[in-house]
Amino acid sequence: MPGILTTGLPQPGILTGAERTAFDTQVTGGAGPQMIAVSLAQLAASVAFFSNSLSTTPVAGTRYIASIQIDSPTTVTGIAALIGATGGTDKFIYELHDTAGVLVATTALAGVTVGTAATWQQIAFTAPYQAAAGRYFIAVQLNGTTARLATFNSPISPLLTGSATGTFGTSASITPPTTYTAAVGPVAVLY
Repeated sequence: MPGILTTGLPQPGILTGAERTAFDTQVTGGAGPQMIAVSLAQLAASVAFFSNSLSTTPVAGTRYIASIQIDSPTTVTGIAALIGATGGTDKFIYELHDTAGVLVATTALAGVTVGTAATWQQIAFTAPYQAAAGRYFIAVQLNGTTARLATFNSPISPLLTGSATGTFGTSASITPPTTYTAAVGPVAVLY
């Protein structure tokens, strides 16, 4: 029977984790938002995945790399990365590399000033990228050592992470990582 705290809705039984809830995909098109159904178990895994991070002091110019899987062909317009415990001062460049490490999309090479600590910063690519299904690599590069980058803190299969030295503002392909290394993979997603 509905109670005062459930605003007229029936009380759920025992939660199993298989229950599904709808989320907006933020994909444009159509009269309304496109939705997906996610189980509570998937939602809990995602929360654990994105909240298990460290605030890493970067080496200027180094690319911090994490793998990401795209399940179906889609247009990606940029990357959102989690800023660590200190924001501002330095600049970010985000890159997307294909499974072979070839650079396929980048944000402006002049960089964008890092935002507020402990927030997600979205930066658009210089041009949208039509991505096929497959494994890709997100790379985040900073021009200094003041701002912090949130990086994954523990191995989460099949996450591959690594880093590569470089020069800020200079595009380059990468050697894709083949293993997990703690505190180098940026906490980042495509949008």
